Formats: sequence, structure tokens, C-alpha cells
Amino acid sequence: MSLRQQFSWLTSALVVVLLLGNLYVTLSHGRASAEQQLHARAYDAATSLAVAMSQLQDPSDVHVSRLMDALYDRGFFAEIRFVKLSGDVIERRREELTGAFPSWLPTLLPLHHERAAADVTQQWQQLGRIEVLSDQQLAYQHLWRTMQAELGWSLLVLLLALSLLHVFLGWMLRPLVQVEAQANAICERQWQQQETLPKPRELRRVVLAMNNMVAKLQSMFSEQLALADQLREDSYLDSVTGLLNRRGFDQRVQHVLTRNEEHSGVLMLLQLQDFAAYNSVEGREAGDAWLVSLAQCLQQACEHHSLCIIGRRSGADFALFVSCAHLAQAQQTVNDVYAALSSRAAAQQQHPVMHLGGVFLQGQQADLSQALSRADVALRQAQRHNQGAVQLYQCADAERNQDELSATQWQHLLSQVLLEQAIELQFMPVLNRHQRLVQIEVYSRVEWQGHTISAARFWPLVEQWGLAADFDLCIIEKVLSCLSEHDPGHQVGLGMKYCLNVSAASLRDARFQPALLRLLRRYQPVSANLAFEFPEGALTTIEAYLPALAQELADLGVSLGVDQVGTGNMAFAWLQRLPLHYIRLDGSFNRGVYQTPDHQFFVQAMLQIAHSLDLIVMAEGVEQREDVDSLLQMGIDGHSGYVLTQPLATLQQVSDWVDRLQQPATESGNRNHDQPDGDASQV
Repeated sequence: MSLRQQFSWLTSALVVVLLLGNLYVTLSHGRASAEQQLHARAYDAATSLAVAMSQLQDPSDVHVSRLMDALYDRGFFAEIRFVKLSGDVIERRREELTGAFPSWLPTLLPLHHERAAADVTQQWQQLGRIEVLSDQQLAYQHLWRTMQAELGWSLLVLLLALSLLHVFLGWMLRPLVQVEAQANAICERQWQQQETLPKPRELRRVVLAMNNMVAKLQSMFSEQLALADQLREDSYLDSVTGLLNRRGFDQRVQHVLTRNEEHSGVLMLLQLQDFAAYNSVEGREAGDAWLVSLAQCLQQACEHHSLCIIGRRSGADFALFVSCAHLAQAQQTVNDVYAALSSRAAAQQQHPVMHLGGVFLQGQQADLSQALSRADVALRQAQRHNQGAVQLYQCADAERNQDELSATQWQHLLSQVLLEQAIELQFMPVLNRHQRLVQIEVYSRVEWQGHTISAARFWPLVEQWGLAADFDLCIIEKVLSCLSEHDPGHQVGLGMKYCLNVSAASLRDARFQPALLRLLRRYQPVSANLAFEFPEGALTTIEAYLPALAQELADLGVSLGVDQVGTGNMAFAWLQRLPLHYIRLDGSFNRGVYQTPDHQFFVQAMLQIAHSLDLIVMAEGVEQREDVDSLLQMGIDGHSGYVLTQPLATLQQVSDWVDRLQQPATESGNRNHDQPDGDASQV
């Protein structure tokens, strides 16, 4: 019950008590006055009738009856009796009490009065005694009219008082409503302060205290965000260009190459020739400005790729890893990057000569040092040209992938996949600290000529050919169809969130959101089991689309999250701006976290920030038991990775795996040895 309702009920009770008391007093006084009037009237009538009878010359029964009838017919008396000395009685009596009042009124307000009596004498001789009883009907009619008037007035006063009280309480308690909205806004990660202060001193103090608390929380949260941003900058970013430093780049690429999932991309090394001489001629400020301009050009050249990692390794050396599907696309990517750099350089009269070398990487468990060595070989080949050049590492015939598809074959394959909806799903369980299933990550792959092709290989071409929205919708419909067919009563289906990565290119496609909402409404209520994730690195281009989409998804019960947290270049203020339910830390920060203090500090900072905003924090790509223990000790809400299991092909396999997980420890020690083999890549 609200405070306004409590005040209203209390005031109503007080008003009702006062009005009932006033009604009781009024009716009590009215009844006493009526009893007095009835008695006086009966006494006067008895006296006057006795005098009249005493004057009769012939006090026969006929004359006495005429006098009694004359008085009785006036209607003010209920009973008139003349009792003779002989005991005979002449009387007039009304049998029932009737009138314009309810029958319960005499019971509620009984009138107590006695018969008035007077002696009838003639010439000092007593003839008898006259007794008169007043009629109560008029008295009850008067009391009933009085009660009606009092009740009507009381109800009018009550309604008027309640109306005025409602308006007054609404005005007086408005600051409390604003305080409630202010508190709810804090829960929604919005820092609102009340500009208008209420006049009542107590309410003013409450509002001032809330404003001070909001300011303190905002300051603390801003300090946490600034600390996390500063930590990332100091540990993983280059101070001049804002790109990843050598450590950050190697960490990200090492995670991509060794995460037990298929990778496909081109690793490039860029070097500016005689940059020291350029600095000495143009000055260090001009050199730094050129490096910043070069970094911006690299970011713009690679912004449309699904995966792009850019770093500065040393003074004039840069490194890039860009996702691509096949060797021809890798060659095209290298040429496009170099062309963009050349165009930027041509805009300046004097600039250092640039050389670019790259190597196409595809498969599993590649070695970073070997990949860098091959990219460096290509760079040395490009440096043979004094005016700048680009070179892609040429593998020996024995090293070439015999299963490599041509661009035409890729186009035919992806067209067939869309036409036949031939995408296969895989499921990666996410466990909490109590080893309970809390989420399921959904991966995708396709089968071609007996070979499994993960999304990491074909997705760059999907985005290049503008098919991202069609593929995302196909995958989402596959998951919804799978959930509709699965037993909803099982713990894998009941209330479980299935997390799907959605491409930033899809969100930028005007066709995607309307089609997505139609699809989700068609599969209600299982659509409430979905959660959509967007990579942190893409937030710069899609943040404007997310608030409206999040509102539509919230109405359907769909959650929203951000994955690969820690890999973007934006400040972490987006945690406060976006309507999120959870975040997922990138696996590069979880790998070896038990022995890396910087990673531990970063994870702890993200946990503090996210938990202060009521966000759930998940860790992906965990592959060592020591990392799991360290993450759980820091307070992670959920974790996934090959340390638990490989991606599972069906929901039934997930159910079986969960059942084995919940068996006693003596029986579950060997459960990881019989997991089904598989390979997956996140959509």
C-alpha cells in the first residue's frame, strides 16, 4: 500500500469517526427532545380531556366517547383510555406503528415515554382516570429526516475532504514520486538529479540526500570507468596512435590462432622506410602526426571486416590481422590496404616510403611466431622496391591447402547454403560457479563435400557480398525452430538463454530489424529464450541502432549483450549508455589469467563496473582449469570454453552432458574424456 493510500485511509477513518460521532450526538439529542415533547403533549392532552369530562352534565359513555374521539382523531396520540371507578374501560388505540421511516429505526432508536394520567371528577366526586399515550410516528419521521440530512451532509463532507486530500497529498508527495523515479533511474544506469526542491523541510532533506547520492555514485562509476580505460591504455594500447601495442596485438592474435577453432585471415606487417630520417627533417611532432594519420587510415581501410586487429609494434612498424575467406581475398585485402595508405601518402608532399608484407593463415592451432616470420619474409621481399611495394607470402606447394575454394566456388556454396538453409548449429554450455548451466552459446558451420567449414572462414565473404542479414536471419530461425521442437520442460530448454552473435553489418541493413521482429513474434514464446550479442569493436558503428532495438526485444523477452569486451577502442562509458543484460569478456584476457596480474586487474575492474550496473559478466574461451579457478575466485558469473567441453552438435547432447555433469563427483571425473569431437566458430 502506497503512502498516499495510507494517508487517505487514515484520514478517511478519522473523518468517518468524527461524522459518526456527530451523527450519534445529533440523534441522541433529537431522541431526548422527542421523548420530552411526547410526554408533554400527552400530559397536556390528558389534563385538558379530564377538565372537559369534568364539565359534562351527563357523563355518559356516549359523551365521554365523543370527547375521546375528538382528541384521538387529531392523530397525535396512539392510545387514549378512560378507566371508570367500576373498572370498565373506554379506549381508543392504534395497533401498529407505521410511517414514512424504515422499520428498523424504532429498534435502533427506541423512544421511552410513559402514559400521562389525569383524574376526572365531578362535584368532588371522582368518576375515573384518563390515560393518554402520544403517537411516536411523527417523532420517528422527524428523526429519520434528521438522520438522512446528517448522512447526506457527512457523505458530502467525506467526499470533499478525500478529494482535497488526494490533491494535497499528490502535490505534497510529488517529490517522493520523483525520488522513486530517481532510484529506478539509478538501477537503469542513469544519473538523474532533481532540480526543483520541495518546500517541506523533511522532503527537501530527502531530495538533497538523493541528489548527493546520485552525484557520489556517478563520480564513483566515472572513476571506475576511467580506471578501466587507463588500465587498458597503459597495458595494451600505444600512447601515440591509440592502436594496440606489441603486447596487446600479440595477445589478441595469439588467442585467434590457438583457440581450438578454425581461423582464416591475413597477417600483415607494415614498415615505414627511413622514418628516423623523416623525424629529423620534419620534426618529431610531424612524425607523430603522420603515425596518427596512418593509424586512422588503417582503421578506415579495415572497418568493414568482421575481424580486424591493428597494432603498432615499434616506432615505424605496424601489424594487422584481417579476416578473409581464401587466398584470393587475402591478396585483395593486402592490395586494398596498401592502396588506401598510398592514397593518404599521396595527399602529402613529403612522406616516408611504405612497404607491406602479408601471409594468409587458415586452419587451427597456428604458431604466431612462425606466422610473423613468414609475414616478415614477405615484407623483406617488398622492401626490395625502393618506391614502396606490397607482397603476399607465397607458400610452397606442400604447404598449400588442397581444399582451398575459388571465389566462384565460394559464391556457389554460400548461395546454396542460403537457398537450402543448410547451416548447422553447435552449442557451447556456459556454467556458473556452482557448475550449473546458465547460458548456451550458439555457433554455426556448414558442410561442403564432406568437410566442415566454420563461420570464421565463410563469414568475411558473407559480409563482403552483403549477405550478413540473410545469414543471421537464417541462423536465428534455425535456433528458434530447434527450440520449438525440443522438449521445453527440460532444464536445457526451460528459461535458458541461447546466445547468438549478430553481425554489425546486419544491424546496419535496413531490412534486418523488421524481418527479425516478425520472425521473433512468429516463434513466440520460445523467442524469449534468445539473447543477441554484438562485438564491442563494432559499437562505434551500431550504437545508434541499439536503444530502439533493445526496447523492441525487451517486449519479446529477448536479452541483449556485448561480447569480445576489452577488444574495442571506445571508452567503457557504453556500459552505462546501452540497455544491456550481460557482457562477455574476450578470451584473450581469460587465457593465462591465473598467472597474469594485468589480466586479473582488468577482469576485476570489469566485474566491479558491470556488477555495479547489475550486469552479468561471462568469460569465454577458457581452456585451462587454473584460469577457471582464478576467474571464479574473482567473482565471474559464468564461463565457457574447451576446458568444459567442445561445442555440442544437438540439444540432446547438451542435455546428456548436463546430466553427466550433475552426477556425483566420483562418477563425473571422467566425463570430459567422452565428449563428442567437433569444431565451431562463433557467428
